[in-house]
Amino acid sequence: MDRAACQRLDQEDPLSRFRARFMSPKKDTIFLDANSMGAMPVTVPERLTSFCTDQWVELRRQGWTHSPWLQRPGQIGDAIAHLMGAGEGNVVVSDNTTVNLYKILTYAWRARSSGTLILTEDGNFPTDLYVAQGLGHAHQDQPKAHVCSSRSELVSRIGADTAVVYLSHADYRTGERWDMADINRRAHAAGALTVWDLSHSTGAIPVDLIGDDADFAVGCGYKYLSGGPGGPAYLWVHPRHAEKGWPTICGWMGHRDVFAFATKYEPLAGAGRHATGTPAVIADEIFFCAAEIWQEVDQNLLWAKHQALGDLTIELLEQECGPLGVTVNTPRDYRQRGGHIGFSHPGAGPVSEALLEAGVVGSFRRPNSLRFGLGPLYLSFEDIWEAIARLRQILEDNRWQDERFQQVSV
Repeated sequence: MDRAACQRLDQEDPLSRFRARFMSPKKDTIFLDANSMGAMPVTVPERLTSFCTDQWVELRRQGWTHSPWLQRPGQIGDAIAHLMGAGEGNVVVSDNTTVNLYKILTYAWRARSSGTLILTEDGNFPTDLYVAQGLGHAHQDQPKAHVCSSRSELVSRIGADTAVVYLSHADYRTGERWDMADINRRAHAAGALTVWDLSHSTGAIPVDLIGDDADFAVGCGYKYLSGGPGGPAYLWVHPRHAEKGWPTICGWMGHRDVFAFATKYEPLAGAGRHATGTPAVIADEIFFCAAEIWQEVDQNLLWAKHQALGDLTIELLEQECGPLGVTVNTPRDYRQRGGHIGFSHPGAGPVSEALLEAGVVGSFRRPNSLRFGLGPLYLSFEDIWEAIARLRQILEDNRWQDERFQQVSV
């Protein structure tokens, strides 16, 4: 594989038109951190300017009735639902991922039919583990979280005592993906429910929540979905569970009639009852800029592009950098891969810093893992070639060993 071949792939890319819908950096920088933060839609600056001058300044409280502030969470949810096979009206955009994890894990615990154990594994993102551990201190029946040390242990551990299987769809370090349909089948056979964290999946890899018979899911909006730094998260509830009980947090926006200002809570029908307080209007407006793009995207083309980018990344890492100490950690089989490609090197931290100076923004996770997150809508095949060419040069001349690269950031 060479640069010319990558350029030919770009010419044949059916999604290439979407690249212009996102802002390009002024510097010669290649951003391979979609697993941490996605690119900014070009419409964001003008949208924010218009919001501030036309709505905040001129309308103020009238904005609640004359602007779509209250409708944005549902509009965003419907615009991204096809990317995860979620079905219309089942995705609620609100709060952040940790809050949504708490809401949904608690709801799942109360909706369970049997079991006393929340089963998870140490490849979950830390906040997922913390929420599960904290649940035991917040409820009188004291749910216990069992953290498995391997995927094989978790699969074999699912049994009659399992109440909820609670997993990150893709490992945040290696990028290894769970077989969602298989885990759902195993959990349901044992009488358990499933909760999935899709933060490192939605907007990159195939997800089919209803088709794979999942129960609940959450995810963040600012990674592959380009919802903006710290942007709102989302949650999903399978329709069969939508009205099994009251939400964990009974908030104003989850009431059946928001403007009734009733003294008695009546939950909204469906997943919308899990909305809580006043929506983050400005953050929603940013996320909606991305949602307008996502609703135009054919998810099958998206997933095919992501697979091709990942295959290319693995091929070039091995071809160009394998002899220089790079080892790919992410599975080669695309059905087992998440949104990013993980690889290791003995000097991973300093290498990551040297890459930043060379204009390649990836990410580092201790002890020796480097990650390239692949955003299919705005990343080109030639970008991958150029990024790995710069990595090869760093490894060949050993510049990563320079003193200035030894202080490592996350």
